[in-house]
This record gives sequence, C-alpha cells and structure tokens, in this order.
Amino acid sequence: MGELIDLEIRRARKELKEYTNSKGIAYEIYLTVVKYVNEHLDEGYKKPVENLTTETLLELVYQGDRERFKATFQELMHYWKLDIDMEDVQTQEGIFITFKTVGDLCIYIEKKVNKRSDKEGK
Repeated sequence: MGELIDLEIRRARKELKEYTNSKGIAYEIYLTVVKYVNEHLDEGYKKPVENLTTETLLELVYQGDRERFKATFQELMHYWKLDIDMEDVQTQEGIFITFKTVGDLCIYIEKKVNKRSDKEGK
C-alpha cells in the first residue's frame, strides 16, 4: 500500500514539475495545496476547485472537519518530504486559526521547504 502511495506522489510531482516548469516553488506549492485540498473536499461543498484561491477560508472548505484537514496536512507534508509538526495542528481550536486560508497553508509549507533548503545548502 505504501508503494502505491509513493508511486502516486512521484507521478503527481512529475506532472506538477512539468506544468509549473519555471514558475517557481511558490506556484508549485499552491498547486499541490489545491490538489490535496480538492481531494479531501466534502461532497457537500458546493464551490468547485476552480474557486480555491489563496484567500479561500479552510474552515469553510472543510466545513469545520478538523480530521479531514489533518489528513490533507499529513499528505502535503509527505509530498514535500517535510517533518510533520503536529504541534501546529494539534490544538483542536487552533487548526483553522493557524491555517485560516489556503494561502496560510501555502506560506507554512513554503517556509518549511525554504528552511530545509537552507539546511541542505550549508
């Protein structure tokens, strides 16, 4: 099962790299966030994925479902090969405060990716 997930992630990475080409890491992060948020959308969510912007409220998208958001968060951390900092998502009341919008989630990931890149560059 783990191999299947890793193959899916590799395929998604390759497709996104080809699509984003030279548009930068921020754009690639945004596309991955939209992809994984869309995969975890509640079927009752009325707005299509095309309406997901950096200003879209995550609590609205997930209809307050913290567990669904945590699943998305974990998949994004796995995709970007980042350590999962559960303190960031642990407090039940704080999840949608820390990650209020799609943009907040993108910025969080970008900071962690840049921090990792800085460490690897040293």
